[in-house]
Amino acid sequence: MIDELTDLTALIEFASKNVVKIFKRTGVIYPMYHAIDTHGEHKILTPQSEDKDVGVAMVKVWFALNDIEKYVFVDEAYILDNRRGQSGLDMEKIQREGIRNHPDRREIVMLSAENRRGKMLTARHFILRPEVGKPTLSPLVIDEPFDHSEGRMVGLLNWENRK
Repeated sequence: MIDELTDLTALIEFASKNVVKIFKRTGVIYPMYHAIDTHGEHKILTPQSEDKDVGVAMVKVWFALNDIEKYVFVDEAYILDNRRGQSGLDMEKIQREGIRNHPDRREIVMLSAENRRGKMLTARHFILRPEVGKPTLSPLVIDEPFDHSEGRMVGLLNWENRK
């Protein structure tokens, strides 16, 4: 049996190659799921809801109806880059206002993979926007595995209720 994190890494790397091609052609990435069902069939889902909670609920239902085994979610996002080592970041303000306007924000294309046993792995490409020319993506960075995560985008395969 293939190690689960190796399997999720391969899924992220596969999706990343396609993300790079799409971004090079269009300069933008829209939210999408690359899902694989229990029979190994690949399926692409692009959520259409303006309401994030409704959209995630619809994705959960679609995953259940299609017997999805694993997926990778891809979207553009912001992360907070604290390379300057600032202490005392105003986390309440960041949570209240988001990081869209924070001076240390970085644009990324994020990839988040999960399987139905609850294993997760995340990765990112930094979006590089030169003053002249088209934006490009940095090389893929795969994050260290983590044991716990929370939020509306976690547990989409309802893994707690499965064997």
